[in-house]
Amino acid sequence: MILAFIPGIKNHPEKIDLIANVSLKFRPAGSVVLALLLITGIYQLEIRGVQWTWTYFTGSFFGKVAGLKLLVFIGIVFISIFHDYYLGNLAIKAWKLNPEHSSTQKLRNISRLMGRIGFLLAVLATFLGVLLVRGW
Repeated sequence: MILAFIPGIKNHPEKIDLIANVSLKFRPAGSVVLALLLITGIYQLEIRGVQWTWTYFTGSFFGKVAGLKLLVFIGIVFISIFHDYYLGNLAIKAWKLNPEHSSTQKLRNISRLMGRIGFLLAVLATFLGVLLVRGW
């Protein structure tokens, strides 16, 4: 949504409804994808012989990168849940009721920021995944 959809409807007269409808329509898909990433990520770590100990995640380059990627993924999950199921809903409701109010603008800005942080964390997770399979 950040890269294509939102910029594409920037000046559309029904922008609020479009964002609300598309967000609600694709929310379940996002949740399923996060669950699949969790399952396949744990499976990949198991295949690579990860030992689920503190020592493992602090003792080698691979362990440190894998541990960091797990933390980044947890951050993505928390941000996604907070943004998609709480903050985004509040921002859209406020935007529909009173688009010019300062509290609406604040909610929209925070929601935007959370979405961007989630996106940046996803890019970081991708980079860390490449590091895990290709090395530095």
